[in-house]
Amino acid sequence: MATKSKPLVYTTKTQALSAHLAVMARKLGPGARLPTMQQLSEELGISVMTLNRALSELEAQGILVRRQGSGTYVTEKFASSIGVVCDRELIGAPASPFGDLLLQQAQTRANELGERFSLYLAEGSAGNIVHEDLAEAVNTRKITGALCVTRHPKVIDWLDKRIPVVALSHRDVSPYRVRIDHTQTIALGVEALAKKGCKNIALLIPAGYGIGPTSAGKSFAELEAYKTALSAAKLKYDENLVFNLSALSAHVEEDAEKQDVRLQGRAGAAAALDTLKADGIVSLDDELTLGALAEFNKRGVRAGHDVHVATHSNKVSHLLYAFEESLILIEVDPAEVAAAMFSLLETRLADKNAEEKVIAIAPKLAA
Repeated sequence: MATKSKPLVYTTKTQALSAHLAVMARKLGPGARLPTMQQLSEELGISVMTLNRALSELEAQGILVRRQGSGTYVTEKFASSIGVVCDRELIGAPASPFGDLLLQQAQTRANELGERFSLYLAEGSAGNIVHEDLAEAVNTRKITGALCVTRHPKVIDWLDKRIPVVALSHRDVSPYRVRIDHTQTIALGVEALAKKGCKNIALLIPAGYGIGPTSAGKSFAELEAYKTALSAAKLKYDENLVFNLSALSAHVEEDAEKQDVRLQGRAGAAAALDTLKADGIVSLDDELTLGALAEFNKRGVRAGHDVHVATHSNKVSHLLYAFEESLILIEVDPAEVAAAMFSLLETRLADKNAEEKVIAIAPKLAA
């Protein structure tokens, strides 16, 4: 009997069946023969017509191939062994809760789809662009695709010339990437703070993440979202309320990994309190928020009372656990990010020349 997949929500019955058969194909492995049409129809309880449509869809995607008089087989190109490529500081919950959560979700999804999963450090040593283990895995075809969570664009570029790659990044480091839609973070944050009665809302953006103008005076999507949200709340825009605006860049600096986001948060909070007299803050990074909260604590300022804070957060992360009652959390689900990255990687594995695509994950206001 065929193993039934977990129930998912699909637009059509054919899509649900295609997803089930794709999981079956990956578990059977490259070159394996699927049960006959009659067997699949009986085991899955679906009509031959519906089954034929699903098989045609998977054949078009390059997952299956039908050979007349022989049967339906799994193609060789979907013998996927996925590498997750991370910076050293992303390994370990204290350093980067999001990195750990994403890795957990990536491994769970890889296991469910019957794919092999390996973790590699991104940056090499002794002048090498990529880590030696990663280079060997690519050159020996030990991995056939990679999910990249790294601040080193040269690593992504090196990989992208050799294997299909999907990156998690705000900046244009790869034609295929997933990013957090921080315009939504800002819109939700400003709206929630305005409802709290805030009139002077500051925006904290971490430096070195590829968010911001390419040079002083130029705008960017997040800044425009901030202006729009303020206008909707009938509040005035003041560029001085955007912390460190003149220093922001659309490019990741070479030493970005060395920057202390929590110290940036402390500096941003100090500026918001001393100079700007902010009564509300929208923060686009949870570690940035943690730094701001440390500054509040030093000054005896109470979050949620003296100053309201709306912040990006990662669902099921414990980084802001002790402060959740005093914060407005705008959450991203790492499971959703991992699913989007895997989905894009499957597209690249099926067609390396497929149209480029960027998926923006929209955060949600925590219940």
